[in-house]
Amino acid sequence: MAQEMVKMAQEITMKEVPEEALGTILKTYLEQKIAECQEAIKRFEEKYCMNITNFYEKLDEEFGLSWEHEKDYMDWDWATAKLKKLKEKLGKLQIHGD
Repeated sequence: MAQEMVKMAQEITMKEVPEEALGTILKTYLEQKIAECQEAIKRFEEKYCMNITNFYEKLDEEFGLSWEHEKDYMDWDWATAKLKKLKEKLGKLQIHGD
């Protein structure tokens, strides 16, 4: 099964070296996930007209501790943390790919 997946990656990317094919697919996947996180963060920043740090500071003061605000904060924080991890992984992939 793994061998079939590598062969498919080579065919899709048109790269003969298995590591290059898998690296290309992984890079594309990471870039897609980074874009999704960035879009989520952008939606929250536009909704509240501020970044997550300012929102957290104003949570409970300016923004009540409603379910919506708490959920938005959790989702925003998750997207921010995930973005950081994905960027780190992409950076490592690019270092090893060079």
